[in-house]
Amino acid sequence: MLNIRKQNPFFLLCFFEYFERFGYYGFSYTSILFFMSSYGFNFTEKQAVVLFGAFAALSYAFNAVGGYIADSVLGIKRTMFTGGVLLLLGYAMIGVGAFVAFKGLIYIAIALVILGAALFKPAPTNLISRIYTDHSKIDSLYTIFYMSINLGSLSASLLIPVLSARLGYTFTYFLCSFGFVIAIVNTLLSYSSIKDIDNGVGSAKLDTKIIYGFIIGLLVTIFVLSYVLRYGYLSTIILWVGAVFIFFIFVSQIFIEKDSMAKKKIMVAIVLLFYAVIFYIIYQQKFTTVLLFNLHHVNLHFLGMDVNPQQIPGVLDTLGVIIFSPILALIYTKLKDRDLCLPHKFALGLFLCGLAYGTMYLACIFNAPTAKISIWWEVLSITVFFASAELLIGALGLALMAKLLPRRIMGFAMGTWFVTSAIGIKLGTMIAGYVSSGVRYNAKVGFDTQMTINSYHSYQHLFAMISIIAIVISIFAFIIGKRLNKMIQE
Repeated sequence: MLNIRKQNPFFLLCFFEYFERFGYYGFSYTSILFFMSSYGFNFTEKQAVVLFGAFAALSYAFNAVGGYIADSVLGIKRTMFTGGVLLLLGYAMIGVGAFVAFKGLIYIAIALVILGAALFKPAPTNLISRIYTDHSKIDSLYTIFYMSINLGSLSASLLIPVLSARLGYTFTYFLCSFGFVIAIVNTLLSYSSIKDIDNGVGSAKLDTKIIYGFIIGLLVTIFVLSYVLRYGYLSTIILWVGAVFIFFIFVSQIFIEKDSMAKKKIMVAIVLLFYAVIFYIIYQQKFTTVLLFNLHHVNLHFLGMDVNPQQIPGVLDTLGVIIFSPILALIYTKLKDRDLCLPHKFALGLFLCGLAYGTMYLACIFNAPTAKISIWWEVLSITVFFASAELLIGALGLALMAKLLPRRIMGFAMGTWFVTSAIGIKLGTMIAGYVSSGVRYNAKVGFDTQMTINSYHSYQHLFAMISIIAIVISIFAFIIGKRLNKMIQE
């Protein structure tokens, strides 16, 4: 049983994380159609996918910077609150930009959201790793924490697409912003429960020069990012240069670390991060490929009501995560030493990803290109297979960092996990771009018959390729998993 005194800060952080994810997923599930609308940029599907990919990848990639700032500049809690304020402002500005149809303001607002997410995202997991030092409970705790993330996602996927269709984008993005007002006020009211939890930098008084330097750096970065977002190739260059640099620093820890056991753990972490890249390539299809597939090829009449195509991936995935999170947390606690090792959990997760998209491929095989596919195929694919895979890789990736890496680089290590996500997201977006349409989609007209058939076969081929690649890599991961686990235990 967990100590009640230690439960309070944990659930406070879960509550803050809930609203952060509510805003992020609320924007993510509606952004592609928003970018395609006259309120946004009037983009084609392909252009909208590229911009969303840049936003999502940079949001995750900059988490490494956020981790560094938490470790070395502001401290964990100051970084978390600063990120929350930036997110509050960012979503509100997107709403204003949609209302006045000012594209320049929307780009600046998206840059604010990217930086806000970067500063906020590594902080709660970093704080949790300092509250709990018992590694036997970490898998369970991070699984519960991941459930709070998905509660935010579920709420957003149920509400935001519907509200955006009925009340407009301005109202819905203001709602995303208001969530942060609630989260920040609640955290300040309960601040005593996390008052003594921070790193050395966070416990010390800030120098005025550091404050001014941070503000100047923040303003410059907002300006640069708002420009970069306008040109897809620039975001790709920045991501890859940043990823290589961060990966170099991460690998250098093998040589810096003097303890041989710690060296082996870092090497295992690098292999598992490669698996994570594959997972996030597949994960990104939820926001792009699956969303657009639903728009064109899925019967949106479900259980007696018409559903929004933007809702389906989020609702089905997060329902699965919420259902299976407590079950897996209980299994981890009960099995203890008999539980699957971390490398084999990653392998199983990749195998389930393969089954998820194999199911989508079968749905295409058993259906005519011009007919609409039943949502029940996606219930099996996403709610059962993909949600389980996400819990085994997405949730445990945070536990991976806490278990395998030295505490002295914990903030940066958490950030590195998100950079890994960014690489997979960018690659996943590039893949999604190959099957998305290059024409401006008109919901009232839709595709003609030939475009519908061509689109259908493109998605069918992509689902097959994803399934095959995921299953092949999972088999390889199972084979070497025992050796990797031995390196962890030696």
